[in-house]
Amino acid sequence: MVLLEQLGLTDFRNCESGEFRFSGEKVVFTGPNGTGKTNLLESICFLSILRSFRSASGRELVRIGCRGFELSARIHSRGYPETLRIVQQAERREMFIGGVRIRKSSEFIREFRTVVFVPEDRNIVAGSSSFRRRFFDMLISTLDGAYLTCLVNYNRALAQRNRALKAPVNRDVAAAFEPELSVNAPLIAEKRREYAGLLEVEVNELLKQREGGEFRIQYRFDYPEMAEEYRKLLHRNREKEILRSCTGIGPQLDEFELSLDGRKLRYYGSTGQIRMISLLLKLAEFNLVRRSATEKVAVLVDDVTGELDERNKLRFLETISGADQQFFTFTEFPTLPYFADAEEIPLFKERGK
Repeated sequence: MVLLEQLGLTDFRNCESGEFRFSGEKVVFTGPNGTGKTNLLESICFLSILRSFRSASGRELVRIGCRGFELSARIHSRGYPETLRIVQQAERREMFIGGVRIRKSSEFIREFRTVVFVPEDRNIVAGSSSFRRRFFDMLISTLDGAYLTCLVNYNRALAQRNRALKAPVNRDVAAAFEPELSVNAPLIAEKRREYAGLLEVEVNELLKQREGGEFRIQYRFDYPEMAEEYRKLLHRNREKEILRSCTGIGPQLDEFELSLDGRKLRYYGSTGQIRMISLLLKLAEFNLVRRSATEKVAVLVDDVTGELDERNKLRFLETISGADQQFFTFTEFPTLPYFADAEEIPLFKERGK
């Protein structure tokens, strides 16, 4: 029995309406650029963790000219069939499992897990700190529903406080959101530090099977780890932050410094090293999710194998073969023997309307 059996989309990205059925453990979406292959992977990811791997805003997922989108799926994650449904209208979101409305995001994301491989993964190493924070947030949220709740609560309070710091300034409103920030920020830092250590170990194990080297993740943050001390610091900084119109401390500014053999990859890594470590970070994520999650795991691969040589391509496919279901995108169906038993779903321009 496959993990994801059916997928439905309405007004999601460029898709007005579409329904797809899957019968294979390996599914390959094929078609020219612009037919919506990546959008299908994105919809599966969103059903898994309520976040897009391409966009931080739900508005960007809505088809142009529409007010919202709807996603649905039929899955077999716990040995029996289950239906999932998400209805997004502006900032309002409704989630359903088996027709029953779910109030908490942390309860909805327990159904199945996804790990995504996309060409933009190189930004985890070479890009700004926001890419690394997003990578860790998606990884930890996949495995820890409590972390996702903390992150959502923190970001909501941060947005409200930042709004209050701008003209016309409202000091009382800014102060009202400081306890929420103070409670959640230390919890976020604690989990980020824990998973940085786990990921570092996992990447070094993968490096031993390849070129070798010593990989390090240095997690840096600059705020108290006790809620009360954090709240006091926010209070002391409030007048300065009014001048800047934003909150100047917190997890939104954290950094994960990645290095190989003592050299910071963002500044001194070669193109080959950046590509290799980016891929190993994602493979390490897959290994952690596969071992830690009690739910089934789907892998979503958006045409990333084209940059790999034959040996590393086979290693990559061998590693992800442990997933319960695999989804790939290619412009043409691949000729590798690995895909001999894969189910092909061709996409055309008219189907992506």
